[in-house]
Amino acid sequence: MLHLDFSNNSFSRGLSHFLCDVNETYTMFFLHLGGNQLSGEIPNCWMKWPSLIYLNLGNNILSGSIPNSIRFLEELRSLNLYNNRISGQIPFSMLDCTRLVKIDLADNGLDGSVPTWMGTSLTNLRILILRSNNLSGEISPNICHLNFLQILDLSDNNIFGTIPKCFNNFTAMTAERFLVEYDNEQELTEVPNFVESASIATKGTELQYNTILRLVTNIDLSKNNLSGDIPRELTSLVELRSLNLSGNHFTGLIPASIGDMKQLESLDLSRNYLFGEMPNSFRVMSTLNYLNVSYNQLTGKIPESTQIGGFNASSFIGNDDLCGPPLTSSCSTSAGPNMNREDNNHQSDDEHYKIEWFYVFVSLGYAVGLFVFCTTLVLNKAWRETYFEFLEETWNRVYVYFYIKWRKLTKSSD
Repeated sequence: MLHLDFSNNSFSRGLSHFLCDVNETYTMFFLHLGGNQLSGEIPNCWMKWPSLIYLNLGNNILSGSIPNSIRFLEELRSLNLYNNRISGQIPFSMLDCTRLVKIDLADNGLDGSVPTWMGTSLTNLRILILRSNNLSGEISPNICHLNFLQILDLSDNNIFGTIPKCFNNFTAMTAERFLVEYDNEQELTEVPNFVESASIATKGTELQYNTILRLVTNIDLSKNNLSGDIPRELTSLVELRSLNLSGNHFTGLIPASIGDMKQLESLDLSRNYLFGEMPNSFRVMSTLNYLNVSYNQLTGKIPESTQIGGFNASSFIGNDDLCGPPLTSSCSTSAGPNMNREDNNHQSDDEHYKIEWFYVFVSLGYAVGLFVFCTTLVLNKAWRETYFEFLEETWNRVYVYFYIKWRKLTKSSD
């Protein structure tokens, strides 16, 4: 038996009895036990299955860690352990599975970082899906050695740091010629009469791809703790169909060359800290049918095009200084929707400046008057004598007045 497909049934309990209780090795290429209710740990006896090309244990209730004996699956092309309760780190022993084309470990409890050795040992990878785990650490530049990578999904983890600028080394996302040649090759996993499939989040929803999976290009880094600028090198991925960077801490401007990504169908940059204006190159992105830049700090006028005009206003909300269709806030000038508020601010600022200048002139006038008066006294002897006589007489009057008052008070007290 070369193929065994017991997927989408109601099998339960553990796998050890089925996979390990034999004294010989199996010559089997295809093993699909996904979509059941299998529980317990993944057995550590994969040395008995050295011929496997396709392994799917997804959509079960399996727990524990990925066993080290997986290193014996040297012929494995597709590893699918998604939607289980698997924990621990991605084992170092997996680097011996050098023929892997697809890894889907989504929706588990894996921790640690994305292994740096993946980029240097699993160079045939086309699909890497690690979403919805507990992965942390930074994205190593070693991942850029995966020239054939078409789908990279690291979403919904705790990954931090910046996006490596070497992402433009993903040749499968930069060259149309590469995808055409791949389309004429065998199926993804080279298993006869079987079409590989994968669940991919794009265009604001999760879609299942199968027959056209080999033509899909997708990068999803959403719901992490990534920061820094969106690297300009990312826009050189001209064959990328879907890019999701939402729910991170990205800052800076949207790259002006974003319009070079002419095959992009879905772009989500929402819930970051991007600022500045939306680049005018958005106007030439004719294939874009999903766009979300909401809840950033973008300003200015939304670029006008038939494509962008068709998007809902919810794609742009949460940017207080963004204006123009499809938003209801109009752009009276290039300054944006807060022009009236800014005018009021300018008016109050002008009034404030006027008040400040009033006190400046009053003080200046007092100083000039005092200077003229003192100068006159110094230069004119008659005026000076008259002024000091006046002061002396005034002082004597005041002194006498208060002295008499004081004497009267003391007499009455006696």
